[in-house]
Amino acid sequence: MPHDRVTWVALRAKEGEAEALAHADESHLGRVQPLMILDQGTSAGKQLARAERVARHLRNHDRVLAVDASDVDPSAFAPTGALGELVDRLSYGTDLFDVGPPIPILPALRDSTSLREAAGIGRLGEETGAGVALRIRLTAGRTVEVASVIDALKVDPRTIDMVLDLGFVEAAPAEHVDVIHAAVEVVRATGPLRSIVLLSGSVPSQLSRLGRWHQDRHEEQLWREVSAQHDDVLFGDYGVVHPKPTKGWRPRNIAVRYTCPAGWAYWRRPIEESDPADADDGSIEEPPRARAFRHLCRELIDADIFAGPDFSWGDHKLSNAAHGAEKTLGRPSSPIAFATSHHLAYLAALDLAA
Repeated sequence: MPHDRVTWVALRAKEGEAEALAHADESHLGRVQPLMILDQGTSAGKQLARAERVARHLRNHDRVLAVDASDVDPSAFAPTGALGELVDRLSYGTDLFDVGPPIPILPALRDSTSLREAAGIGRLGEETGAGVALRIRLTAGRTVEVASVIDALKVDPRTIDMVLDLGFVEAAPAEHVDVIHAAVEVVRATGPLRSIVLLSGSVPSQLSRLGRWHQDRHEEQLWREVSAQHDDVLFGDYGVVHPKPTKGWRPRNIAVRYTCPAGWAYWRRPIEESDPADADDGSIEEPPRARAFRHLCRELIDADIFAGPDFSWGDHKLSNAAHGAEKTLGRPSSPIAFATSHHLAYLAALDLAA
């Protein structure tokens, strides 16, 4: 069950994000509530397997994984749907000697979910004992209406985490703040809730520049403005990627996204297929992708914003890579895994005082 004062992080059910969660420090997991989102762009079976693996790992640290499978075709896991299938898998151990109790998840749904589906997710929340998370999409001019969904869930409102989802934000304008304030008032009127979370993300879908640059963390700016009036609203973001899933083509550039108190720090450089003439450090023998990533790691650890190799598993990996170690730099998931690991540690250390 989520703790009273935690940060939420919405992560895709991809290999990099799953690896970061699997290596997260127990002290970090105690202050972060992961919400894993399954999408249409990847094999539903692989995503469910990753969610199962992460849920089992989190349970070892007395934490529960929230899972939103709204985008997965329910016929892929008929008749129970993806969430029901995941609950069933977690009801059994991984081998004959694993005879512990079922592992719970926190099922999530959206305000666009049909009332029939909402009733089923409400039953899952009761079955697992973890409650329910309800994601509400916030847009200017759209009236928030959740009473009918809450009625369909048929659960105690005090077991509901209400997630107000702004999606991608490019800035923190006053109109966003007004929309959030209005939504908070609407959901409060439904009765006492377990928590209210403000979820948004400001990482662009594509990084279009090369080199290093900085960007404000608009998601944090928005939350701090809102929490000045509503001090019980929790913070949530989308990790180190854009809120919406992007197409999975193999990029010609490699990027590192790094969270720091001053905002986002981005590094991006081309993946050079030909061996660079100035590569006299041994990296010339590496595949182009690994070589480009190692160069970025060196630039990062030399920057004054680097948190140090002991800050997280990902920071340790970034430091090792910069010093010539690490053999997995050519994997497409490695930059996201290392950056997400650092981001989880950053969120765990975030000052939650409004």
